[in-house]
Amino acid sequence: MSSPSMPGRCGNWGVTMHNKKWTVGLKNGSSLILGENRIFIFFLIVMGLMSILAPTFLGTGNIAPMMKTSLLPIMVAMGFTFVMISGNFDLSIGSVINVGAVVVMGEFNQFYDLFGGDSGGNQAVVWAWAIAILIALAAGALVGLINGLLVAKGKVHSFIVTIGMLISLSGLVYTYANGNTISAESTSFVDIMDTPFVKIPYLEIFSIRFLIVAVFLVFFEVLLTRTKWGRELFMVGSNRDAAWQAGINTDSKVIWSFVFSGVTAALGGILFSISMNAAVPNYGERGINPLMLVMAATIIGGTAMTGGSGSVFKTAVAVVTIQALFNGLISMGLGFDVQVLSAGLLLGAVVLYEAYDIYSKDLRRGERPALKAEAEMLKARAATKT
Repeated sequence: MSSPSMPGRCGNWGVTMHNKKWTVGLKNGSSLILGENRIFIFFLIVMGLMSILAPTFLGTGNIAPMMKTSLLPIMVAMGFTFVMISGNFDLSIGSVINVGAVVVMGEFNQFYDLFGGDSGGNQAVVWAWAIAILIALAAGALVGLINGLLVAKGKVHSFIVTIGMLISLSGLVYTYANGNTISAESTSFVDIMDTPFVKIPYLEIFSIRFLIVAVFLVFFEVLLTRTKWGRELFMVGSNRDAAWQAGINTDSKVIWSFVFSGVTAALGGILFSISMNAAVPNYGERGINPLMLVMAATIIGGTAMTGGSGSVFKTAVAVVTIQALFNGLISMGLGFDVQVLSAGLLLGAVVLYEAYDIYSKDLRRGERPALKAEAEMLKARAATKT
C-alpha cells in the first residue's frame, strides 16, 4: 500500500502528518508545540545546562564513556520502538538482555572447550563466538516470537504477556547461570570489542561495538521510514481495524515487531557482556532498570504510547540525552541515589506529558482547521444578531 504521508495518531489522520506536527502544534497552541522536534530541543537544553553546571561534563574523559554507556539502551530501544509503534508494549526486554548476555557467555565456554580450548588457537575462539552469538540471538528471537504470537493470535494484552515473560525468563536465566556470574574462558575477542579505531580525544567511541549498533540503527530507521513494510506498521499502530480493511496483514506486523524487540534486546546483552567479559543473571535489578530508561527514551523521542508514530533515530537521540543528564548529575558530584531518583521523576513526567498529549488530541479529533475562520465568522454574526 502506498501513501504520500503517514498518520501520526489513531483517529487523527491527515492532521498530524510527518514533519508537520510543528506547524499544527503552533497553530493550535497545544502540547504539540514541540512536535516531533522536541527531542532535539531537549538534547540541546540538557547539554547546555550540564556543560554550565558541571565544568568537567564536556571533557575528553567524560563524553566517550557516556556514549559507550548509551550503546546498550540504544540497541535495546530500537526493537522496543517498533513494538510501541505497533500499539503494544514489551516489558520483557530487561530479562531478554540477561538471556542474551548469559547464553552467549555460557555457550561460548562450552563450544570453546569443544573446539580444543587454548590449544585450538584463534580458530576455536572465532567458531565458539560465532555459534554462541547465533544461539543467543535465536533465543531472543524465540522469546519475541512467543510474545508476538500470544499478542497477535492469542489476543492477550501485551502488558500481561510480556510481564509474564519477564518473570519466567528471570527464573530461567538464574537456573542457566546457577545464580553466578559467567566469564569467557578466552578474552581474545573481548579485548578488541571496545578498542577504539583511533585514539583521538572525542573519537574514542568509534569501535566494533559502536559500528554494530550504528549499522542496526541505520537499518531499522530505513526499514521504518523508507519502506512499504514500515509505512504499513505505522498504519497498524494508528488504526489496526482500518489497516486490516486495507488488506494489511496486521498480525504479521505485530509479530515481527516483537521478534525485532527480542533480537535487539538479546544483541544488546550480547555486546555488553562481551565488552565486559562477564554476564550476570540479574542485570538491571539494582540501580536504573533498563526497561525504565528505554521506555522513557522511546516516549521522549516522539513514539506515541497509543502507537502509530515514532522514530528509531529520535529514540537513540533521547537515550543519549537521558544519559547526558545522568552523567551530568554525577559530574556535579551528586550521588547515585540522586541519579536513580531523577530517572524515576523523568519517567513519571514523560508518562504524564504523553497522557496529556493524548487527551489533547482526543479533544481535537475530527477538527478541520480549514473551517476555523468560517466558524469564527459565523459565531460573530450570530452574536451580532442577538
